[in-house]
Amino acid sequence: MNKNINTFIEMVYIIFMWNFFKTNYSFHNIWEAPLMNHKQMPQFFKHTIDTGIYESKICPLGNAAAFALAGWIFFRDVISKNSLRMKKLNLLIFSAVLILSFIMNLNAFVYFIPVFIYEFKLI
Repeated sequence: MNKNINTFIEMVYIIFMWNFFKTNYSFHNIWEAPLMNHKQMPQFFKHTIDTGIYESKICPLGNAAAFALAGWIFFRDVISKNSLRMKKLNLLIFSAVLILSFIMNLNAFVYFIPVFIYEFKLI
């Protein structure tokens, strides 16, 4: 498939899943609930846990990060040259997203599994 089509699909998927996707189901780690219930945790980092309500399960940080990641993908694939430095930076960025999404919001991690598979060329 054409690389620009893959880029566009990946960008749309990331923005959709972390900004517009809604569900009744929630995935969470054992440390997420105490973290989200912490009174001094800024709203920017909070997401709902196990409410059973049809809603987005991604916090405002994740919403903003989706657009930043889509921008990165556009820059990486359309604007920049495909150098070894860009590949290393891309690996660093998506490794950080993998680790942080697993720690902070398991929903975000689960929604991103297809992206991780594609980015890390696991298939």
